[in-house]
Amino acid sequence: MLPGDPTYDVARRVWNADVDRKPAAIVRCASATDVAKALRWCLDNDVDVTVRGGGHNLAGTAVMDDAVMLDMGHLNQVRFHHDRELVTVGGGCRWGDVDRPAADRGVVVPAGVVSHTGVAGLTLGGGAGYLSRLLGATADYLVSAQVVLASGEIVTASADEHADLFWALKGAGHNFGIVTSFTFRHVPVPGQANVRQAFFAADDRLSVLQFFRDWAMTAPDSVTTYARLLEVPPYWSQIPTPHRGRPVLNITTVHYGDENESFRVTEPMFRAAEPVWSQSYQVPHVRLQHACDDEFRYGVGHYWKHSYLTALPDAAFETMIDYSDRYPGRHLQAHANIAPQMQCPFEIQTGGGANSRVDPDSTSMTERKDQWGANVGTDWEFESEKAELVAWAQEFSDKLGEYQGSTYINFTSVQGDEQLARLVYGDKYERLAAVKKVYDPNNVFRRGLVDLA
Repeated sequence: MLPGDPTYDVARRVWNADVDRKPAAIVRCASATDVAKALRWCLDNDVDVTVRGGGHNLAGTAVMDDAVMLDMGHLNQVRFHHDRELVTVGGGCRWGDVDRPAADRGVVVPAGVVSHTGVAGLTLGGGAGYLSRLLGATADYLVSAQVVLASGEIVTASADEHADLFWALKGAGHNFGIVTSFTFRHVPVPGQANVRQAFFAADDRLSVLQFFRDWAMTAPDSVTTYARLLEVPPYWSQIPTPHRGRPVLNITTVHYGDENESFRVTEPMFRAAEPVWSQSYQVPHVRLQHACDDEFRYGVGHYWKHSYLTALPDAAFETMIDYSDRYPGRHLQAHANIAPQMQCPFEIQTGGGANSRVDPDSTSMTERKDQWGANVGTDWEFESEKAELVAWAQEFSDKLGEYQGSTYINFTSVQGDEQLARLVYGDKYERLAAVKKVYDPNNVFRRGLVDLA
């Protein structure tokens, strides 16, 4: 597809509506051979190349002005290998393409929290979601990958073949080649998802956050806990009238397993103060994976500042509350239903669990400790809203600077450089750079979130 073609403007768009770039051409590939041919043409003609898997990346690295975008959308096959507990997934699949047939078989590959997220981007950045504390990262379940290298060669990377490349793909994988298919190990679905939510009044926020800090990391691996600071939209009619349009603290737990056990293990968190509203319900995992698709819909601009917190003192909570109360944006929740995930000015999520107990050298991910993931988030519909929101997010993040460590690469809004790479990959940077020199010595794949060249 070329500029001016009827479908060009639709095909070049990505999830983050703030990204509005115009590639020289879009090539829709239907096989690894197609990908290799298109890549070789770009190299022979000295044309920059980008790769679109799901197009869900915040920084919009799938598309670049005047480059050729290789669209993997037709590589969307999902094939289960019943005798080996494996599933092979095309590089253009979204997670919903995997979750739905997996649910029919009673199995799961741990992934994210939105079904239209691309399999490729999430996996190559490590992969975090509802099941991370219980089962680990998505990259932990990767068994092999078919990769088109910068040379145009098609190889299979696994623990036995191209092992260094395989290791690098599991967390820093945006930098080494084009993955045209992934083979994952799947596991039985760990029961129903038990969701529990509560909103606490503005005056109770600090004390509830203090309890959250002391309790949430001690909960069983089967429980993931979220704390969110936001203002109640006026159309959330479930929330009592005195609290609509007012700042609140949302606490959400997602537990897998027995409903009665879920109530017992999460009850302390919801007794930290008297909530102004609460609910609990049970859903199959596959429904939970689709529950927030509208909340994180296409057509909205985003700028996020994510970090892993090295400390969580009361002073940090006070800063979080202060800046969240000064959020200059509008309510962009999708509808009156209160989703388990929501767009909001600030969120903290528990890490740790099984995700922190793997061999740290088994993947190229670095941040796999018992720690907190924090995200300052801004979202807008109109370009005129952007500048004030981005300035607020940057100032907010700077104020939290003394508590910040690294970041989750999949939540990075701006393409980085060597400084960001060293921050993200820490003591694994040198090994990653060495792998890069072997598999992409000319830095063909420099449109990743960090530059390892």
